[in-house]
Amino acid sequence: MNSLSLFKRASRCFDDYPSLAKLVVICTISGGCYVAYADANGTGSAPPVLEEIKKKKVVVLGTGWAGTSFLKKLNNPSYDVQVISPRNYFAFTPLLPSVTCGTVEARSIVEPIRSIVRKKSIDIRYWEAECFKIEAENKKVHCRPNSESSKNGKEEFVVDYDYLIIAMGARPNTFNTPGVVENCNFLKEVEDAQQIRQSVINSFEKASLPTFSDEERKRILHFVVVGGGPTGVEFAAELHDFVNEDLVKLYPAAKDFVKITLLEASDHILNMFDKRITGFAEEKFQRDGIDVKLGSMVVKVSDKEISTKVRGNDGEITTIPYGMVVWSTGNGTHPVIKDFMQQIGQSNRRALATDEWLRVEGCSTIYALGDCATVNQRKVMGFLLQNSTWSSSMDLVISDYGKRGERFVSVTGHGEGYTESN
Repeated sequence: MNSLSLFKRASRCFDDYPSLAKLVVICTISGGCYVAYADANGTGSAPPVLEEIKKKKVVVLGTGWAGTSFLKKLNNPSYDVQVISPRNYFAFTPLLPSVTCGTVEARSIVEPIRSIVRKKSIDIRYWEAECFKIEAENKKVHCRPNSESSKNGKEEFVVDYDYLIIAMGARPNTFNTPGVVENCNFLKEVEDAQQIRQSVINSFEKASLPTFSDEERKRILHFVVVGGGPTGVEFAAELHDFVNEDLVKLYPAAKDFVKITLLEASDHILNMFDKRITGFAEEKFQRDGIDVKLGSMVVKVSDKEISTKVRGNDGEITTIPYGMVVWSTGNGTHPVIKDFMQQIGQSNRRALATDEWLRVEGCSTIYALGDCATVNQRKVMGFLLQNSTWSSSMDLVISDYGKRGERFVSVTGHGEGYTESN
């Protein structure tokens, strides 16, 4: 009876206030929607946290040709890339000899590495620092800032990696010759080229002073280049043009005292090129008055003299007075690379051995590029000859019953070359 009277009262209330019925309907619908939304989104419990995908960290050591080429080609955003190098720019090294004589300005052959990575669509960071130790077992590299303040060792830091790209290049190879580091100029960096340029000018200014004898002027203006490779030959040619086209006009009294000598331990300069190129270069230097001494091995360098041993001269050592020496005898191994090679059992090599994928042998997550590495190619022809038969037409038939089917390889010149067709 009570419930019936309650129903009548509610009905009378709705008749007296029609808007009340609309309000009840709206509240009912809103409540139902809220319950449905809560059920769908789990209201009442903590919101789900999306698991962040951790990117693999790639550390690149070096900003030379190999390291910069790798960075330019890398477009995969799934990697966290960290570049570490004491040089915050990329240098076009083939033009370094031209920088020594002002043919090209240094700023024209460099590009800031930060400018290069800024153009990439992926996140790449750069730190100006030097790596001095690599821990392959723990996947860590030890670094220090490229500044004088880092010499106390307090600013050293450690960087973890998932993949390591070693592209540190090489340093000048001195062959442990006494006095080379202390008295010679190298030509590996932009700073080296600028220092050589300043040294050439200083030599001419010094020789112009009235306090020196003619014999001393000849020594001061005697420029010696050690190494008959591409860098040494090009620098000697650039220096000859610089002296004869520019400096003799500014220092006319020094013209008769200038001499350029090129020392090469082998039988010819540019011996890695065709003999026609070698012959042309030697004849050109002879016409230009550049003294090329072949078979001359440097055994010692002092502050004023360079000692050489001439092959076939019963080991007799001769001394040559000089004013400036540029040492360009090939590439040597960085100390950090030597230490790393000892860790992985490659201590008897001059460069890191890698497979054809540039992966360091014995290290699945470390790659080496450029002058600090060498690629061990598989002996393809030996494998072919061991796993093949000869057909009646003297074609080498290799059975490969995989997806590619049977391949025919034609061999010419007793295995010196081959072409493959499917």
